[in-house]
Amino acid sequence: MNNKYPSVTQVLGILRKPALEYWFKTNTEEFCDAESNKGKEVGKIIHTIIQANIEQVEIKLQTQYVQEVLFCLKGLANFKTEHPELKFKRAEVEIISEKYGFIGHLDCLGEEGKELVLIDWKTSKCDVDKIDKNGLSKEKQVPPIYSEHMYQVSAYVAAYNEQMDTDIRQAKVICFAKDKPVYSYLTIHKADLDEMFHEVFLKALSICKYQKKEKKNANDTRPYNTERGIGKDNSGHRNSGSGKGITNHCRASDELPNNF
Repeated sequence: MNNKYPSVTQVLGILRKPALEYWFKTNTEEFCDAESNKGKEVGKIIHTIIQANIEQVEIKLQTQYVQEVLFCLKGLANFKTEHPELKFKRAEVEIISEKYGFIGHLDCLGEEGKELVLIDWKTSKCDVDKIDKNGLSKEKQVPPIYSEHMYQVSAYVAAYNEQMDTDIRQAKVICFAKDKPVYSYLTIHKADLDEMFHEVFLKALSICKYQKKEKKNANDTRPYNTERGIGKDNSGHRNSGSGKGITNHCRASDELPNNF
C-alpha cells in the first residue's frame, strides 16, 4: 500500500468525536485503556472470522474475550438470517485514490440483487447500565452507528469507484454488539455518500495534509524571529517576512479593541 498518502482513518482522526470524548471524561484512564484494547481485539477477530467465512477457509483463534466475540457472532448470524438478500462476496480490499491522495482498507464487497454494494463492519456496546445525570437509564437496545462511520464509507466508495471504474451507489454499515446478540444496520445511498465525501471527508483531508506539511516545516532549521517576522532566505540574507513565514504582531500588553 502506498504510504505517501494518509489513510481514511488517519484523515477522520482529526474530527472531534463528542461521544468518545465524553466516555474518556467520565471513566478512568485504566478503564478506557482496557476497554479500548478489548475493542480492538474483538473487532480484529470478527473481521478475521467474516473474511474466513467468505473465503471458505478454516482458522483457529484464541481470545480472552470469548463472551464478547460470541455475542458479535450471534448478531452476525441473526443479520444473515434476517437479510438473506445481502450476499458477502469479497473481504479486506485495499484501495487508493490517486485523484485525491488517500488510501484505505474496506471490509467487504457484497451484492444486493444484482447491485454491487460496499459493506463496513463495526463492533460496539449497547451502553448497558449507563446512567445519565438525571439518574435515568441510557440503555440502548442496539449498538450505535456514528457519523464518522458514514464519512468513512463515503471515502471508500469514492476511492473504489475511481480505482476500479465502477459505480457503487450504496454502502452498508453493520455494527455488531459485544454485550447482546443484536446489531445495527444502516444503508447510505449515492446522494448522501457524495455529499459526505465532498462536504466532510475532502475538507478533513485538506486539513490532514496541511498539518502534515506544517509538521514537515517544523523540522526546518532556518532561524526566524516570530515577533518581527525576520528570518533568513536560502542565500543567508535576512528578510522582513513579507514572503513566506508567519509574522506575530501580538504583544502581551496589546488591548482588544472595543468592538471585538
